[in-house]
Amino acid sequence: MPRIGEPRAPARPATDDQENRRGAILSAAARLGLVKEIDRIQAQEIAADAGVALRTLYRYYPSKHHVFAAVLDDQVSRFRPPPPSGVAADDIAGLMVAACRNLLRHKHLAHAMITSTQIVRAQADAPDDPTLRELILKIAGVDNPTDEQLRRSRLVQQATFGILTWTVGGALRPEDALADVDVACRLLVGDVF
Repeated sequence: MPRIGEPRAPARPATDDQENRRGAILSAAARLGLVKEIDRIQAQEIAADAGVALRTLYRYYPSKHHVFAAVLDDQVSRFRPPPPSGVAADDIAGLMVAACRNLLRHKHLAHAMITSTQIVRAQADAPDDPTLRELILKIAGVDNPTDEQLRRSRLVQQATFGILTWTVGGALRPEDALADVDVACRLLVGDVF
């Protein structure tokens, strides 16, 4: 029977071995997500593929959805944006389109990461991850953002996530989603950066 994730913060790895186990769990989930729909993946299968005990997986992630949300966070943190051109609207749109293109390359994994992130964020104590917003500000060349620049960065992130949600749900073709992300970024950024 699937385990219902408890609303708690996952444990943080304290040693290199623990960090390696956590990385193995994320890698195993990504591998499984490439070939199977999330509904056909169980936490026990992720743990076995990672070579860890199920209790180890649950120490770091209260549910498989927490695992796949962490896979998305990990991919965002590892993403390297295209080189900036110096035109903020072009650079932000290019960043977001490239990130979405990378994400949508694998249908099942994209669906698992996006739907899992929605589920995890729906919990009252789910922390906000500023990684993508920071990347948006960095590529725009902003070191000390104004409140309005922070707001616009957040809106770009939210609009993009919404477009991705429609796409993994089958309401948009990936090529249309990428075009929509480009337009949304340009409209939202305007002349604020």
